[in-house]
Amino acid sequence: MMNINYAKPISYLATIIACAGLSASALGNDTEADRAAALERLEEARIAFEAARAELEEAQREAAAVTGGTIQTDDDSSEGDAAVQPAAEEDMPEDPNSWADGWKFKAVVGLNGASGNNENFSARASIHGERFTSKYETTLGLSYTYGTSDGTKNTSRGVAQINNDWLTDSKWRYFAQGKYEYDEFQQWDHRVSGAFGVGYELYKDEKTTLLIGRVGIGGYYEMGGNADEEFVPEGLIGLDLRHQWTENTTLTATSTYYPSFDDFGEFRWNTGAGIEVIMDAESGMTLNAGFEHRHDSQPGTGTKPNDIEYYMGLGWSF
Repeated sequence: MMNINYAKPISYLATIIACAGLSASALGNDTEADRAAALERLEEARIAFEAARAELEEAQREAAAVTGGTIQTDDDSSEGDAAVQPAAEEDMPEDPNSWADGWKFKAVVGLNGASGNNENFSARASIHGERFTSKYETTLGLSYTYGTSDGTKNTSRGVAQINNDWLTDSKWRYFAQGKYEYDEFQQWDHRVSGAFGVGYELYKDEKTTLLIGRVGIGGYYEMGGNADEEFVPEGLIGLDLRHQWTENTTLTATSTYYPSFDDFGEFRWNTGAGIEVIMDAESGMTLNAGFEHRHDSQPGTGTKPNDIEYYMGLGWSF
């Protein structure tokens, strides 16, 4: 607790009271000399009052410097109590000077397994980064999933992607995205895709929720395996949702529809949702779970049109 020295202001105030009393007494005399003396004492009392006020203001500044707030005296209080008012909200931090600055990253690792009549094992590792400024919202991600069944590999998939939104002064925004996929168990081995377009904030709750609709155009190119190895133009219609369920729990969801411009009626559709729970804020440890559903109306011979991937793991922010 901070001790503020009020001795000097109190002494000044005592001087004021004494001088004022003497002055009142002196004003009762009718002589010119007594009147002059009384006026002189009143001037001294005024000077003492100004000095006491200056001393009190200095004590308030010292208290504010220590408490981080401002001291506001209560004139109606008989004991002269002081109330500390909270300091003004700090200004928002300035945007980073370099594109390499201002990033927040999270790494998540999960393992699943079973033994007995069936021997199953799967592992998933991912890194997610985000960088939000007053002009841009940028996210990037890397993930790899590996799995076996009875000792035979049945899953080997890697993804690298980056998304960038250019913000405006309105609810509209522009976006561009790029994605690379590797999958040993598709008709193709490698797929590169990208798109650009416009987005709009359909709904935004100031506290927690953001829903963004996106419309754009793009395409993909598949290589390796039995891929046609030709560029396929396609559209993009999507929704992104982020909801702060509780102080420590965040929900996210996304759904993107890619209609083919090359073959009318064919499409790709990716949907996913996830939950993140902060386990230890000091160390940045989180519990993450979610799913991804990928549908391709033209999966190729011997390949199913739907892939569903569930995951759960521990994450660390850095």
